[in-house]
Amino acid sequence: MHTDATRRRAGATVTTESSDINGTIVAASNSIKNNSRRRRAPLSAKTDFASRVYPILGIVGIGLLLLSRVNNGDHEHPEVPRFGAKLAYKMRRVNPSFGKMAQREETGDRPRQVLPRRDFKQSQAKPQKHLYVGDRSPRFLEIQKQFQQIFPDDSSANQRRLEWVKKLRKRTYYPISATEFDNVRDCPEFPPDGYPKAWQTMDIINNWGTDDTTPHEAVYQGICVFDFNKPGDIQKAKNYREAELPFVIRDDPDVLKTVERWNHPDYLARVLAGEEHRTEYSENNHFMYWTNAGGKTKMAARNEGWKPPTEMIQMTYDEWLAKANVTDDMLGADNPHWYFRLIGCGEFRNCDKFMSEWLFDDLTFFYPRESLYIVKPKDQKGIHCRFGMKGVIAENHFDASRNMIALLGGERRYILSHPDECPNLALLPKEHPSGRHSAVDWSNPDLEHYPQFRNARSNEIVLQPGDVLYLPTNW
Repeated sequence: MHTDATRRRAGATVTTESSDINGTIVAASNSIKNNSRRRRAPLSAKTDFASRVYPILGIVGIGLLLLSRVNNGDHEHPEVPRFGAKLAYKMRRVNPSFGKMAQREETGDRPRQVLPRRDFKQSQAKPQKHLYVGDRSPRFLEIQKQFQQIFPDDSSANQRRLEWVKKLRKRTYYPISATEFDNVRDCPEFPPDGYPKAWQTMDIINNWGTDDTTPHEAVYQGICVFDFNKPGDIQKAKNYREAELPFVIRDDPDVLKTVERWNHPDYLARVLAGEEHRTEYSENNHFMYWTNAGGKTKMAARNEGWKPPTEMIQMTYDEWLAKANVTDDMLGADNPHWYFRLIGCGEFRNCDKFMSEWLFDDLTFFYPRESLYIVKPKDQKGIHCRFGMKGVIAENHFDASRNMIALLGGERRYILSHPDECPNLALLPKEHPSGRHSAVDWSNPDLEHYPQFRNARSNEIVLQPGDVLYLPTNW
């Protein structure tokens, strides 16, 4: 289970929940979420908003979170086809497959067939075909070409990006106790017994409250942070992934390439100009998943009087940015918050009504081929990008799929718990529309009502631009 939060005012993350410290941009392949909140509207007369098992807390600013939903794999991937490719098709923004059987429409604006990219080491291998992945319009290609001129891929590009991203990281987070966890000593080639380190969840949230967007540099870090450019660390990351244990990999050149481009003030504004996308609205800073599925879930919601904790609306990127870039007095925990998102469906064509298929062309590290980030390309469930305002909290919850979460801007705090902790985290009943969430309000835990929460154990990590977090199933 995990909770996340955004801590900075403008950034990006892809799909896990947590709290945004500075506002984030997050991109993820597969997805995860979390809940926790003190002053949220009740779901029923009996039950408060649930807190997800993985809390993510926002520290400062806006964030972009990228999630690639798949069963994940290895890192050496080639580049996407270059601009010389003939691209005459128009980008589709509304998914014709949503809500019905997927059918290819034989029309002039259907997505082109995107040829697979190959690793140069496997140039003799028969390529895999991904007929529905990528959808790049001439307008998008022209924007991308212009930004390649601004950020050239020359011999000095990797060093330039490494030096630049260090300037985005305004602070250094470190383990609260070096005797209990050390990122070198406790991160050998294969995960040691007792990994990851965990502490009492109450100690973590008492040290740094879930509504507090002030950065705390000493954290209860219990997972390893590997350096993509350090000899041996990529193999370590693969070993930990094979063991289905969480870790962070930092400074992949392909991820930094996206970080550089997406943090330019004009890039996303131009790519997304005039387009409305799915946005979650909450009367406070807490967000929780809610399903509108029928059957027992719908009947239980009606009988118990459970109400959706958030409202789903549509807005443009510029409209969301105007709401996010405001002074701190307008971003308090009890003030309205908006959670903007983009989804690239790929071959998982029924994932959403609104499509952002260009994400596969822009975020090449989440392309559906075996890599460090993608284990089973055929099982990928798209790329999910979340833009979080400062202070946004994704309530504590678990996901039934692997997730790779890349932070492209801002900072995002994750509180993680092993699946074995579910009994202590007091999950909502299965028939609840938010059934994957904890019933505990992490901002003000009711230990009389949920005494088992005293025994819950977790650890925390703060993601910064260029970090990719691996979250195994059910964490």
